[in-house]
Amino acid sequence: MSSGPDPVAGEVVRAEDGAGPLLRFSGRIDREAVRRFRVLVTPADWPDRADLSAVTAIDAAGLQLLVHLSRKPLRRGQRLRLLAVPAALQPALVRAGLSRLLTGDAVAPAGAPADPDRPAPG
Repeated sequence: MSSGPDPVAGEVVRAEDGAGPLLRFSGRIDREAVRRFRVLVTPADWPDRADLSAVTAIDAAGLQLLVHLSRKPLRRGQRLRLLAVPAALQPALVRAGLSRLLTGDAVAPAGAPADPDRPAPG
C-alpha cells in the first residue's frame, strides 16, 4: 500500500523565477505527466522557457510536448529556451530533432549528471 505519490512520477508545472514565467519539469516525463500538464496548463499560459534540471527520463510523449511547446514562441520569431538540460537527456533531444533547442542556457547545473565530454574537476 502506497503512502503518497510516486517519487519518480513526472510533473510539469508553470512557475516563476527572477527572469519571469517558465515550466519546471521533474521526474519521469511520460504520457501520464504530459496528460496532467495539458489538463492543468492551457496553451495560452505556456511560457517560452522550460527548466529540465530535475528530469530523470523522458519518453516520446515528453519529447512531443517539447515540440508543441517550441511552436508557440516560433510563431513570434523566438525560440523555446531549455534551461539546465541534464547531459543524459541531450542525446534523446538530438535524436528527436530537437537539438536546435539546446543553447548555452541548456547547461546542466551543479549536481546534475556530468557531461561525459568534460574532464572531472580536481
